[in-house]
Amino acid sequence: MTHPASELSHPIQLDRIGAASIKVSLTSDSDVRSALAERFDLQAIDALTVELIVRRQRATGWIEVSGTVSGSVVQNCIVTNDPVSASVVADVLELFDDSGEASSDEVDLDPLADTPEPIAGETLDVGEIAAQAFGLALDPYPRADGATSETVSSATQAEESERASPFAKLAALKDLNVKKR
Repeated sequence: MTHPASELSHPIQLDRIGAASIKVSLTSDSDVRSALAERFDLQAIDALTVELIVRRQRATGWIEVSGTVSGSVVQNCIVTNDPVSASVVADVLELFDDSGEASSDEVDLDPLADTPEPIAGETLDVGEIAAQAFGLALDPYPRADGATSETVSSATQAEESERASPFAKLAALKDLNVKKR
């Protein structure tokens, strides 16, 4: 699982992963946080901490990545576009199979079943796993305190509806033609 432009890249060689736990603690500098903020369309990421454990399960041979990703972000309010500060905590529990064995043609549709993601190559980028978990934990509809659809001024709403309405454009053309006569 590699990501060519992974901002939080932290690859681990697959042959280093055994039954003994590998602890991964990552903190990010301002450049990494800025790049991730751009990736996830955030105003800012003020803090980001990753605490993961990587190990190979004895029974299955699968690689298990578990832990938490936490941070402080500033998002745009979906109503007013004002800054919204939030804390983000994401639990991580991912399974990977590096055996290279093709799975059967039968597909298990049980969403609670433990099904590993197949991986090829020689490394597993746990930083990218953390970045994806962080992105999925973000509030998709952040709202500033007290922001409702009525918060947007009526003038702004009228302006937007005139711009969006093809009938408003036709009415403007009709008014223009009437004034010319």
